[in-house]
Amino acid sequence: MVTHAIVLGPEFDTVTDDTEDSLMGSAGHQDTIHVIYDGVRLCAVRRDEPWFVGNQLFLLILQEGRNLPRRIAPDIMVYRSLAVALYGPPVLVIEVASPATALGNDVNLRDQNAKPQLYERIGVDEYLVFDPVGEMLGERIWARRRGPNGFVLWEPEGSTHGSGSGRWHSALGISFAPQGMLLRVYDHEGRLVPLSMEFDAMLTARERELAEKDRRLAELEAELRRLRGE
Repeated sequence: MVTHAIVLGPEFDTVTDDTEDSLMGSAGHQDTIHVIYDGVRLCAVRRDEPWFVGNQLFLLILQEGRNLPRRIAPDIMVYRSLAVALYGPPVLVIEVASPATALGNDVNLRDQNAKPQLYERIGVDEYLVFDPVGEMLGERIWARRRGPNGFVLWEPEGSTHGSGSGRWHSALGISFAPQGMLLRVYDHEGRLVPLSMEFDAMLTARERELAEKDRRLAELEAELRRLRGE
C-alpha cells in the first residue's frame, strides 16, 4: 500500500473506495490483467530496470474531511523504482474495463470527478484503459498522458500520418497494443513479450536444443576416447 502526500478535495466524494470484493472480476478480466503484469515485469527484467509493478494493489490517498485515506486499486500500476513509491504516484496506470467497472467510477470517462480525473489529480503520468471486447467504451483503448496543463490525448504511433506500429508507446520505453481479447506488451526493442505459456514453450524448446547438443557432445567425446584406444 502506498500513501501519497497530496490531499484530495470534496469533489472526489463520489469516487467509491476499492475493496477486495470489488477487485474480483471474471476469469477473462483477471487473465488480461496477468498478461499485462507479466509482460511489463519481463520488460523490466530484460533491461535490468528497477521498476515496481503493482497488480491490483491499494493506493492510500488522503482526502479532506475523511479520517481514513481513500483506497484506490488500479489494475496495473508502474513505478520507475520502489523508492518513488514512498513519495509519489505511479508513472503508469492501466485499467481493464469490465461490465461492472465501465458503468461506475472506475473507468467513467465522462464524470469530471471520477477515477480518471483522480489519477490526473494525484500526478499519474500515463493512464490507459483497455476494453477487451470494444463494446463498453466504444473503442479498444482509451488513453491519456500528462501534458503542460493536465491529461491530453495519448494516441498510438502512426494515428496521425497513417504509418507506424499502431502501438501505444509509453515513456517507460515499452508499448501496448490489443491482440484479440488481450492487451499485449512490447519490450524496449519493439519485440512482442511472450505470454506465460508461450515463454514456457520457448524454454522447453531451448531445453530440447541444449539436451541435443549435450547428447551430440557426449557422442563425440566417446568417439574421441575410442580413437585414442582408451
